[in-house]
Amino acid sequence: MSTLAVSGFVVMTSRVLSGMRALVGCAVLSLSTAALAQDEQPTEPRPERLYFNPGSLLGSARVVALGGAYVGIAEGAAGFPSNLAALAHRGPALEKDWDLGVTLSWLDLPFTSGRARDVDNDGRADESQDRRQLLGGLLLQYKRFGIGFALRNSAVTYCATVACATDSERIRVSMTQSVLAGAVSFGQDDFILALGIYAAQATFRLSSGGEDWRYGDTGVAVDMLYRPHGRAWRLGVTVRPEVVADWRRKDGQAPVLADRTLFSAVVSPAVLSLGASWRLGEGSERYNRLSPAARRQLLVDGDALPVPEEEPRDAPAGRWLISAQVDLLSGVDNAVPLRTFASTAQEQLVGHTSEFAPRLGVEHDTVPGMIRLRAGVYAEPSPFDGRPPRPHLTGGFEVFVLRYWEDWSINASFDLASRYTNVGLSIGFWR
Repeated sequence: MSTLAVSGFVVMTSRVLSGMRALVGCAVLSLSTAALAQDEQPTEPRPERLYFNPGSLLGSARVVALGGAYVGIAEGAAGFPSNLAALAHRGPALEKDWDLGVTLSWLDLPFTSGRARDVDNDGRADESQDRRQLLGGLLLQYKRFGIGFALRNSAVTYCATVACATDSERIRVSMTQSVLAGAVSFGQDDFILALGIYAAQATFRLSSGGEDWRYGDTGVAVDMLYRPHGRAWRLGVTVRPEVVADWRRKDGQAPVLADRTLFSAVVSPAVLSLGASWRLGEGSERYNRLSPAARRQLLVDGDALPVPEEEPRDAPAGRWLISAQVDLLSGVDNAVPLRTFASTAQEQLVGHTSEFAPRLGVEHDTVPGMIRLRAGVYAEPSPFDGRPPRPHLTGGFEVFVLRYWEDWSINASFDLASRYTNVGLSIGFWR
């Protein structure tokens, strides 16, 4: 009996030791696997580049109402983001040697859910939690010269996980295009040339805050406007370079955000725009007339150019304005859409072919000095394969309100397309 008891004890002890060895082995295996997983965490970003889609129309109420066909008009601060030559384009009523202008546009979609809108023009409902766009510009003119700064920002939030329960599971993407530029006019303000430093930047972060992952780079923009004195038309050209904004890695920063491997760069496609505008009706030849400030400068400088006679400020300059424009968007290599950050998104390459965007706008002085009506159309190209351009219908009006220090007016605009609605209201100066 004692022998059996001892034997049983020995057997039980052996089984305990075997179990302990198994547990130790599992622990070692788990630690090894965790260490291996940590070693396998990406140290370099993905080779793809995030595509900055320039398709959405954003601008002042007048720019939107005319379908974005503003390169061949280039007037005021509102025209500066469309054509940098607006920096040195003096208004016909300008009496001072200097002028200051500002524009600010904000696009928000608070009344439609992601399932009811398609801002990216990919034929699918947006997968973003929220989306906002901001456009601002500031210009300063002095005699023949002008300088200014403008930026366009797009902020989008995506769920990195299906549950999307906390802010730590949401990725906030902020993409910005900006330009710092100067311009000068020649002759009787017939030709205006502008040069600018064009930048593309992006910032990724969690909605809960914390560390930022930044991208950025610059290029050179060249814009022109030809407005021959005594003629009823203008021609405009703008060139926006392709900018590949590489990741600006901080010390010890890994290319991982919410368990997503980030991209090597953000790419903004090159855009070439050609635009023209015409005035029709009585006095249309005054479309490019000189301002009092420009006439005075010609007299003081004593140039050999003939100085045109001064015309009444309220002289008609054609009740109809027609503006046409075409944008050419260059193709880019190895680019993916912004929606790639969404948890349910399927990866695909976009923007590898060149696209055209025609635009046409019409403005009519329905009640001279009181009411203007506007309408326009344009085709929004899609960077996604198999998606045709999306047609847009635009329009709006401007109403003179009162004269106090300046001539004030109220502007309204709309931009309608499939799964896209943009309605705007603004206060500005009557020109």
